[in-house]
Amino acid sequence: MPRRAFPSATLAAAVRAHFGLSQVELAAFIGTSRSHLAEVEAGRKQLGPGPDQRLQVLARQLPPPDGHGPVPPAFTAAEAPAPTKATATAAAAAEAAEGLSALRQRLARCQWLRTRLRFETSHRHQPGQARHQRRLWAVQVLGPLLAAPLPQPDWLAPGGPTLPLPPYPRATPDAPRDTHWLQGLALRLAATPAPLPPAAAALARARLAGLDAEIQVLTAAIVEFVKQEV
Repeated sequence: MPRRAFPSATLAAAVRAHFGLSQVELAAFIGTSRSHLAEVEAGRKQLGPGPDQRLQVLARQLPPPDGHGPVPPAFTAAEAPAPTKATATAAAAAEAAEGLSALRQRLARCQWLRTRLRFETSHRHQPGQARHQRRLWAVQVLGPLLAAPLPQPDWLAPGGPTLPLPPYPRATPDAPRDTHWLQGLALRLAATPAPLPPAAAALARARLAGLDAEIQVLTAAIVEFVKQEV
């Protein structure tokens, strides 16, 4: 190299500007990190021997008097080489394939969301909100009542039974059976999701309608894409 017109802090920037490289690209070439290269270009740090030697490989390709490389042409947007027909066709095909893949992925996602939402709403539609609350209340109220069996009167006591039978429903003639029945009701309630409130149910219906509409549009778009490919 005849001479270095750039201080070491800005040589990397000159190389990047000459070849149109980003800091990430040049950092990968010389073997350092992008942040370290940024510090070097700002004049706050220096490159080590290894990265500096790698930088000189590209710096020697700068045009004279700073290197031995050729002078670059005057690049302008108007003079950019136009893509060939084959390149344009390949790019269009790749773009179409990528678009079709994105449509199919979104369609699969919408179909999964619709299936899950329908399952959730169908299992939370019945019983109604009021009936569900009434069933919960029944389990709480009937628990202590059905657990208390009727006292057995002592028919052999002198003068007859001393304890009168309590009136219904303060006791049950078969506490184990009735308690088992109530436990089954409580288990079914625990396994049943609470019904959706009216506002939440309306939002769920709106989401389902939106998913149905999006699925319809995506399906039509995919069919159109396939027709164009054929």
